[in-house]
Amino acid sequence: MGALVTLSEKTLEVQPGAVATCTVTVKNTGTVVDQFSIDVLGDPGAWAAAEPAALSLFPGAEGTATVSFRPLRSATTPSGEQPFGVRVRSREDPAGSAVEEGVLVVGAYADTFAELVPRTSRGSRGATHELAVDNRGNGRLNATVTAGDQDQLLGFDVEPPGLVVEPGTAGFAKVRVRTRRRFWRGTPKTRPFKVAVAGEGGPPIVLDGSILQEALLPRWLIPALLAALVALIALLVIWLTLLQPAINSAAVQALADAGITPLPSSGAGGGGGATPTPTPASTATPVGSGSPAPSASSGPTPTPAPPTPTPPPIGEGVPGDGRLAVDGTSPNSASFTKVFYLTDLVFANANGRSGSLELRRDSFVLITLRLENFRSLDFHYVTPIVVQPGQTLSLVVSCKTGPCDPSVYYSGFSKP
Repeated sequence: MGALVTLSEKTLEVQPGAVATCTVTVKNTGTVVDQFSIDVLGDPGAWAAAEPAALSLFPGAEGTATVSFRPLRSATTPSGEQPFGVRVRSREDPAGSAVEEGVLVVGAYADTFAELVPRTSRGSRGATHELAVDNRGNGRLNATVTAGDQDQLLGFDVEPPGLVVEPGTAGFAKVRVRTRRRFWRGTPKTRPFKVAVAGEGGPPIVLDGSILQEALLPRWLIPALLAALVALIALLVIWLTLLQPAINSAAVQALADAGITPLPSSGAGGGGGATPTPTPASTATPVGSGSPAPSASSGPTPTPAPPTPTPPPIGEGVPGDGRLAVDGTSPNSASFTKVFYLTDLVFANANGRSGSLELRRDSFVLITLRLENFRSLDFHYVTPIVVQPGQTLSLVVSCKTGPCDPSVYYSGFSKP
């Protein structure tokens, strides 16, 4: 009991998107009326259908059905030989079911898409483009990539020059474009080129691209340099006319507040003393004249202005010195009974403390220093700092870390 199955064709060929058919003949070899269902086994079964799907046969009778194969036109449809089987199942005698085998040959088709990104690039020496190749066919794509320009003004580097792209995937390559001739200034120039993607057994895909070649010196550079030059000249004028005189005036005022007489300008002779007040000239008696000297002019005699007092020379004073500290090794202040002319200061910060230091004359701050900026620092004054009798010279130190041990050595002279 069972069924006998035969196929009109054991080998079928079909292209994706098309249809291929074969005839299935079923004979009832049993002794009772039976119904036989028809289906297709294997991978091609997803694309196959039988018409009719079932046959009812008397004993010894035969019937036919048509099996159609319709593979999809898609990258997921593999090409090549695909074995299949047509199964006929008996409802009355399942053990008597039969299978007849065949081969479906699915053809390959090519569907390639390529894109160049960006289509237009910019650069003075060159640029890089990205090439994407999509394989939308159902077979492996072996493609070569070439590039060139008609005017031979560009050079090209393609990496990689060949692509192997599986069905349903994409491959990528870099196309580096170099300009053979460069220019320093001028309007950007458009350089067109073409990129060709050639596969096996089909015409190449040609893509148009271009590079906008720019000058080596950007157009904004010269205006920017001119603007910077104008700004520099303006700053120089502001410094010479406004800031420098204000700073000089503030420095002179600070020296005056500290009791320091500013040095005279170069026109005063550079002697360092005060400018003498002119006195009226007397009338000289001519040499060899026998007559007595004429009397002075009858007008009133001008009263001379008192000269500006200046410190005595160092050699005429009594030298004196001392040390001020805040760590207890020396006093942090010193008082004077006579006018003391301070000429030298040596600040010591051997342990590198950080913080601030002030040297004061009474409440007036003579010098302010940052401790982290020095280990040893000395000042020598051509014009001494004057400390009047009864005034106190004191050292005020504020340390951020560690014991506070900076100090100052001072020296000078007093007038007896």
